Amino acid sequence: MELIAVCDSKTNTAPDFPMGWWSLARSHELQVGEVKAVSALDRDLVLYRTRSGAVRVHDAYCPHLGANLGINGRVVGESIQCPFHGWQFGADGACQHIPYCEDIPARAKVNNWPTSEVNGEIYMWFHPTGEAPMWEVPVIEQLQDASWTAPRQVEFTIPTHIQDIAENSCDPEHFQYVHKQNETPPSSVTVEDDGAVHLHADMNANGIPGHLHATMFQPGLARVQTSYGPGAEMIVYNSAQPITQNETLLRWTLTVCKDIEDLAGDAVMNGIIDGLQDDYPIWKHKVHRKQPIFCKGDETLVLFRKWVRRFYLETSPRGQQ
Repeated sequence: MELIAVCDSKTNTAPDFPMGWWSLARSHELQVGEVKAVSALDRDLVLYRTRSGAVRVHDAYCPHLGANLGINGRVVGESIQCPFHGWQFGADGACQHIPYCEDIPARAKVNNWPTSEVNGEIYMWFHPTGEAPMWEVPVIEQLQDASWTAPRQVEFTIPTHIQDIAENSCDPEHFQYVHKQNETPPSSVTVEDDGAVHLHADMNANGIPGHLHATMFQPGLARVQTSYGPGAEMIVYNSAQPITQNETLLRWTLTVCKDIEDLAGDAVMNGIIDGLQDDYPIWKHKVHRKQPIFCKGDETLVLFRKWVRRFYLETSPRGQQ
């Protein structure tokens, strides 16, 4: 006799964190000399900007007696000073100065994370074995283009794993049922030579028809460009800060061509923002399926699951999608 299976919510576990670049803050949120405590990837981190303007990210806890460098830590030149005993840590995380001792222990260091600052955001690179960055954060040129509107910035905290959020970009079927489209939009999903996943779909937002081109560079890093006609376009840039395996902070940056700013700019941007509220109940209450049962019509989801494997270690049991 076979026992009835335990409820999925008690047994299903989220995947590990994918390797890649993860957003930690908007650039304007970190001024010269400012120190912030940040949570990402199930880690407590310290984020600070040195006197020269460089951005640094370290593990938060001082190796001396465990003080959190992000709480009352202080920038001294190009280093971060511990609020407890004044130990100072440089760009590589190594202790550079102890105010009451000339001999610095060789193990006096905090883990350092590579950083990048582009598109008006600050990112840290994560690889589970500490490998150096394997690619760069893509530059979204429209965010600095004078013919596009000043970027609008919004944030959402989503109670699910970043992979489940990213999977939506390869799931055109859900538009009909979750976003109340009249039918599944004509679409295609491909992995192209740039290594990114590309979704092309015909969309309708608030009665305004358009063509959507979503480019996913990695889980949690994507550009969505919607064209409503010549000179009538919108960009949504999506970055993510995985806080835990089951909580993700999304940062969206939206801009439209200035030619449609007064005519329809607010309407199309608000339509995209409102659309996320349709997805939220699904994300909040779903479980992650490591081995989902796909049907023949799920080709785009199968493609995504194969593509996303590259962002996990092959040896990771929960990285096998």
